[in-house]
Amino acid sequence: MMKEGQRGEKRVMMGIGADDLKAIKYILLFHGRYLQSGQADQARPAVDERRINQIQLALLKIEQILSGQVIMLSWEELRLITEAIAAFTRLVRGKIAATQERDQVLASCEQLRGYLSLILPPMQSTRKGGESSS
Repeated sequence: MMKEGQRGEKRVMMGIGADDLKAIKYILLFHGRYLQSGQADQARPAVDERRINQIQLALLKIEQILSGQVIMLSWEELRLITEAIAAFTRLVRGKIAATQERDQVLASCEQLRGYLSLILPPMQSTRKGGESSS
């Protein structure tokens, strides 16, 4: 399945299968609940409602894509998805004992996150010295 994104004036097509979209859906659901629980950032116990709303919108778009509609995800939504996958993999590594199955799930998540990260524009403000991720 091909998905279309837009970078400035350019559109970017990317292929994501239904299984990967379902995985993204469940990771976003987990991430939203994790943020709401207050465990994600002990220093900031208040729930970031804006972030929760972004997750809900991304979930809605993922559901629409799964139902066959052509929907464009914004760069911010793609960035949110990659952040959610990274948070999920960190938690799984820290909380679940190593097994072959766990490691396979983590490898699949990292592969998906890496794929999505390839199309994201570099984030100069969060990288030392403005390095890009290329």
